Amino acid sequence: MSSSSFPSVAIVLINWKNYEDSKNCLLSLQACNYPNFKSIIIDNHSGDGSGERLLNEFGDFAHFLFTDENLGFSGGNNVGFRYALANGFDYIMELNNDTEVEPDFLEKLVFSIHCKPEFAIAQPLIFYNGDRRNVIWNAGGKLISFLGLSLTKKEGSTNLSDVISEETDWTTGCATLIKAEVLRETGLLKEFFFFGSFEDVDLSMRIREKGYKLWFESEAKIYHSVGNSSKSKTKGKEGFLNPMVHYLAQRNQMIFIKHHTNNIFIPLAVAVQFAKMILYSAYFIGRWRIQKLRMAWKGFADGLIKTYHD
Repeated sequence: MSSSSFPSVAIVLINWKNYEDSKNCLLSLQACNYPNFKSIIIDNHSGDGSGERLLNEFGDFAHFLFTDENLGFSGGNNVGFRYALANGFDYIMELNNDTEVEPDFLEKLVFSIHCKPEFAIAQPLIFYNGDRRNVIWNAGGKLISFLGLSLTKKEGSTNLSDVISEETDWTTGCATLIKAEVLRETGLLKEFFFFGSFEDVDLSMRIREKGYKLWFESEAKIYHSVGNSSKSKTKGKEGFLNPMVHYLAQRNQMIFIKHHTNNIFIPLAVAVQFAKMILYSAYFIGRWRIQKLRMAWKGFADGLIKTYHD
């Protein structure tokens, strides 16, 4: 088959002060055997020279876009999405820069849904990277809709015997292939989420509300260095994670509940989150992570009380 027989794919990656992971991801993409794709790198106002280093090394392989400010995970990806849509790509692949891919992952993803008009999205099987490459991180998503809870299937498992390709409730923004025509219909990621949590579940829900289905493809495999994009390299008094991560994660959870949970179940969903916050509080107090405690509760309150919309 000629390359023109393969649908065109734009693979969108965000770099933010993370040269090593972005480099490793791009090196793995260079080994990809799919003949009709282009990597689109968004340097999200890194300011540390990492984007320029990557441009110097991979400028012949990828297209680079530099933002004037940090637009967050949602906004940064949307820069790449808009470029891909304007340039007529058939598919758009949202891919974390702290991943590495198998050479055949993209072909398996594309052709898992290409001749299935009812399916709009495909997600690969995602393993942990490093010395845990045999451990599953994500094998599709399960949604408990009346509680607004998004769960990850098979996380921590090493048993592949019951991991099968199937329809899934939601797909992770770590690695999601989307039909461009569907993205035009549903709209892009909601930028008020900012951080990489729940913007992917929200998009999954909006796509499903349009009548489409989502697919998990077990034969397409990638590896994720979990947390590299949000963890500090050195441990501070509040640990490795910035307290703002806890703020955004909890705020986004509450936003998602308000946007996608049936009104009659919202009090129950909020009560579940309140109980979870009590457990978090005990942990943070026990570790004396007081700033994380404050920020998690602020996220809970802001997500519950404030209004977020485009």
